[in-house]
Amino acid sequence: MKKAVFHDGEEQQGMEEVILSHDSQAMLYRVPWEVARDLESYCESFSAEWVWHGPEKEKFLREIGPGQQVAAYGAPDFIDYLNRWVFPERPCRLVKMLDFYGYDIPPEYQGTPHYNF
Repeated sequence: MKKAVFHDGEEQQGMEEVILSHDSQAMLYRVPWEVARDLESYCESFSAEWVWHGPEKEKFLREIGPGQQVAAYGAPDFIDYLNRWVFPERPCRLVKMLDFYGYDIPPEYQGTPHYNF
């Protein structure tokens, strides 16, 4: 497998960069290539299944009324899920906070997969 060279100049095999945000400052993460290449599916599965039905759902769910719940989570929770449950042998890491928000992606990051929770 070919090594990838990242925005910070580091090389690492089997990992790729993604941009994650949750209506806040965007963050550049290094994740397994499988996640980067299918980022939307991984994020939607986490949001629709894991948060509501996973073994740690109490961490995310809040009761807002009788029989009504809301989920509260963000990009760091998604990364924790990947690191602990999906790819513990290839942990993701925060590369850096970026100087933009959500979908306002500058040209140098246009080809980087991104997701806003």
